[in-house]
Amino acid sequence: MRWLTLILVLMLAGLQWRVWFGDASVGNVQAKEQRLAALEADLRRLEMRNETLAAEVESLREGVAAVEGQARLSLGFVYPDEHFFQVIEAVRPDTITPAQLDGTRVPRFIPDE
Repeated sequence: MRWLTLILVLMLAGLQWRVWFGDASVGNVQAKEQRLAALEADLRRLEMRNETLAAEVESLREGVAAVEGQARLSLGFVYPDEHFFQVIEAVRPDTITPAQLDGTRVPRFIPDE
């Protein structure tokens, strides 16, 4: 009877070892579930991007207006009888970073009082 109890306790300990420290342990399963959730989120983001690109391709195939809009946006397309006005917003000199200066001298900003 004693041997049977010892064998059963050892078998139970072996099974517990596999549950907590083996290849399919609780920690490994949780880590794999987190990785799966991250991959599914990336998949959803990429599927949305693909749908957007497919819709853009379809609109470019079907309509002249979409092609004209892309040309205006990315290439600066303007008809000969149109007037083009470029509005440049004022930039405060204290917001310019040194990389934007390129050796030019910027006047010191004096705030309004």
